Amino acid sequence: MPSALVSTEIVIGILLVAVALVLVVTYARRRYIAHGQPLTVCAVRPESVKRWRLGLIKFGDNALEWYALGGVSVRPRHRWARQSLLLETPGPLPPGESIPVIPAAQRVPCTSGSERFDLALAHADYTALRSWQEAAPPGYNVNVA
Repeated sequence: MPSALVSTEIVIGILLVAVALVLVVTYARRRYIAHGQPLTVCAVRPESVKRWRLGLIKFGDNALEWYALGGVSVRPRHRWARQSLLLETPGPLPPGESIPVIPAAQRVPCTSGSERFDLALAHADYTALRSWQEAAPPGYNVNVA
């Protein structure tokens, strides 16, 4: 009977180490992606898809970058240039749709070149996105007449 107890302890120990490793990798990935800039929880849905994908967006100098919430990749899944990103009027999510992680999410139809997609953001995050999109970094297009 002692061998069964030892085996159980080994399995529990391995599971605890695996959970700790997942948490450490998730934290390190988020810190690496952020590079000291704020990240915002956001869901994205391409025009032809009905399912929302939860992730993080980062407002870069010249582009909006979307990262999947899970995984180990540190490259953005989607990258939209600030100059080509068009944000339309936000509205509530359609009836029957909700994103539990984003309470009172707003659906924001977007266009970037020929790509059409929706973003789901909290109201304050939408305000930050709109402000970022309308602003320009220092020195950008300074000679516009």
